[in-house]
Formats: sequence, structure tokens, C-alpha cells
Amino acid sequence: MLETFSKRIAAESVKRTTLSEAAHQAIRRNIITGVLAPGSKLVVAALAQALKLSATPINEALAGLEREGLVTCSPHRGYFVRTVTPEDIEETYSVREAFELLAVRNAANNADKTIIGQLKEILQQSRQSLRETDTSRFSDLDLEFHRVIWNSLNNSLATRVGELIGVQIRLLVATTARAPGRFRGALEEHNDIYQAIRNRDPARAESSMKTHLHNAKTALEHAVIEEALNGSYVSTIGTSKTKPESRRNRTREVSAQSVPKQRT
Repeated sequence: MLETFSKRIAAESVKRTTLSEAAHQAIRRNIITGVLAPGSKLVVAALAQALKLSATPINEALAGLEREGLVTCSPHRGYFVRTVTPEDIEETYSVREAFELLAVRNAANNADKTIIGQLKEILQQSRQSLRETDTSRFSDLDLEFHRVIWNSLNNSLATRVGELIGVQIRLLVATTARAPGRFRGALEEHNDIYQAIRNRDPARAESSMKTHLHNAKTALEHAVIEEALNGSYVSTIGTSKTKPESRRNRTREVSAQSVPKQRT
């Protein structure tokens, strides 16, 4: 009897984790693709209804997205899609450039077949994600490409620094998703970095990384300026308070792909 009870508890735990992860991915996808725009309020009840889930996996998903840096939680007000500010960009890139240039020079000087193979595989998957217009997947691969370079330092402190920067990168990549052509440009820049590392050319690797970071920063600045010119707004799922019809329709379309059609 105890064994049966334990198995049931374990099965329920796995099911709950699966639903929470599915909710996390669905909400995250909509943030990265801009369906849920910066400043949008994330209403648990509305998300639960849209994704056909109970409140529990939604709350767990939102807590995970907060840790990831994609949403913020305001006391007595709830969760909101985080808005990128010019200060965020400047702070992130002032640290990111110093760190990534150090890491990429090291990668080019010491790259072995494992690192080169990992970067090559990530590039192949990135191309496929663009062909499939899967910007959420591309966002993950973008970060993974840089993570491989950070980890080449073989330094636990550097890895932790990289992961802290990575939280910011996720949010910034979500913002540049609205910059036409930026993902394809990022892929080409990643390929230049990969070629320099494969050829063990630290000077070219550093130059290519510097160009990549400059272009990413510029695209971010333009995206943030464009958002400001279009007017800031806060929307809930199912309603939009200050944007024209085209934006209003986007905030209504909460994707539920890969989310099980059942309640917990």
C-alpha cells in the first residue's frame, strides 16, 4: 500500500512538473516573440484559462520566468513582462564586452575539438530554427553559443559571471526579436566568431565578437527607442488599454503550443 502511494505521489509530481514546464515555455515563447509585450501584466487567471491549466503551474512558471529575468513581480500588483531600459543596455554591455572578449580570446587560443564541435552544432541548429521561424529556440541557442565560449575559460567564477549576464541576454534577445533581420545578422556574426575560433585566430575572434556585441547593442537601442516612440503600454491577456488594434490583437493571441489540454 505504501509503495502504491509513493508511486502515485511520484507520478503526480512528474505531471505537475511537466505542466509547469509546458506553461513556462508557452509564456516564455510569447514574451520572446513579442505577443506579450514589455509592460504587459500577466494575469494568472487569464493565463490559466488561455492555456487550459490550473493556477498552480502558471504560478510556478511565472516564478521561473522571474528568476530568468523575463518578468518582474510587483508587491500587490502581480507579474509584468519586464521592460528594457537604456540603463539596462548600458550596464549589461559595459560588463558583457569586457567578459566576452576575454572569453573568446581564450577560446581561440585553447579551443579543442569538443568546443569547436559544440559551436558547429549550435550554429546548425540555429540555422534550422530560423528556417522554422522559431525565435524562442533561436534565443536558447544564442545563449548556448556564448555559454560554450564562457565555459572554455574552465573557471567556476567566470561561469557564474556568465550565467548572470545570460539572464540579461535572454531579456535583451527578446527585445531584439522585434528588430527586423537581427536574428539572421546574429547568426552570421556567430559564424564569424566560430570560424576565428576554429582557425585559432584570437585577434580575429576578439574583433568578430566586438562587432557582434556592438551590433546587438545598437539593435537593442533602436528597439527600445522605437518602443518609446510608439508609446508605452500595459496590457492584460484578453484586454489592451492603450494600443491600436494591431497590437491589441497580438496581446490576445496567447500561444498554447505543447501545453497539455488538461487541468491539474
